[in-house]
Amino acid sequence: MAPTWYKQRKCWRVQIPASESETGKRVSRYFKLKEEAEQFIAEYRKTGSIALAELSIEEKHLLGLIRQSAEYTPDLLLNAWRQFQQEKSASDRYSITVAELTKKYYNRQVDQKRSARTLSDDRWRLNKFVSALGALPTKDCASSDILHYLESIPPGTNRRSHFKTLKKLWRWAYHLAHVDSDPMARMRPMDAWGENVDFLGIPLFSRLLRVVLGKEEPSEGIPVTTEYRDLLPYFVLSGLAGLRTCELIRSAPDDPVLAWRDILWAKKLIIVRDEVAKQTKARDRKRYVPLEPSVIDILEPFAGAGAVMKISSSYFHTRRRELAALMKIKLPENCFRNSYATYAQTFRSLGDVARAMGDAEATVKRFYVQTLEPGEGIMWFQPDLSRRRPGKNVRSVLLAATSKV
Repeated sequence: MAPTWYKQRKCWRVQIPASESETGKRVSRYFKLKEEAEQFIAEYRKTGSIALAELSIEEKHLLGLIRQSAEYTPDLLLNAWRQFQQEKSASDRYSITVAELTKKYYNRQVDQKRSARTLSDDRWRLNKFVSALGALPTKDCASSDILHYLESIPPGTNRRSHFKTLKKLWRWAYHLAHVDSDPMARMRPMDAWGENVDFLGIPLFSRLLRVVLGKEEPSEGIPVTTEYRDLLPYFVLSGLAGLRTCELIRSAPDDPVLAWRDILWAKKLIIVRDEVAKQTKARDRKRYVPLEPSVIDILEPFAGAGAVMKISSSYFHTRRRELAALMKIKLPENCFRNSYATYAQTFRSLGDVARAMGDAEATVKRFYVQTLEPGEGIMWFQPDLSRRRPGKNVRSVLLAATSKV
């Protein structure tokens, strides 16, 4: 090494050869004065020289042992040191805890603008995981730890959902080099997905619509009310058109949902716009749903502007539970869409039903359809809305309706 005048910067330059640099690459240093450059060279040679460096007795002894090997070369010793530094750097990178890793992953989900429903599901599942294993370093988190955690969750769809979220977490962490191995790479789900196949009886659905319209008392001794009429479009469009809850009810303030302008009364069609439909991998998710005569009769008098359902998801589910409690009935999850598929399939082709619902035929057959007698479902689409006198004993009607579920 020797100082040279560097014309471009008008200063003195010292170039450290790759064989002598700590990084293994040629490095340049720049100085205003030649004396400063020469002093740097002297200091660098002193600290980098075995002969001139101040070594302890133990260091000299170890170096002497190494130099006795026939394979020893100065480059070999330097390369061993560089490899150690690289491995240490990698080890430091993998030293984050499970809690820190899950926080990085959730922030990534937010940055990727995942839906409010997805973020909510990920958040509470990851929080539960962190409460169990959050303090554990990611490099020490083994498959057995994750399996033990999953076994603490009761069998069923809930545990299957936890497995799906954690599988995404560790696969993402491995591909982005946050961990050096994926502990779930060879793990398989412990449960199959549940199938929500409950559907409503025809008399119960008719009674529900009459109660919401204020034509019948919710249950014995409770007066007629129109307090729940804001839920009417949901029951009608989900039960008689097969629309999804996410296509009708907002999970976040800016979520697109079905608007009154999407219902073409004259053409007897409902347009489910691409941005309103469930966000699947399909290139075009837009679909047209046949508008039943009963839907026109029930909803057209209430048609307005803007969203058909103006309430939020949390408020909707609260109101739905209140109404079910008032009527002393049970409304299973997804029961209206299940009912649409089940009854429509008795007098329409499976393909027509699947297109209206925006699903594959196999999906509709597997998750939604119960085999009934051909033609039996026609009466579902012709609900009995005739006014019932307050005070009538509805117990027999309720028993007949629930026997169908």
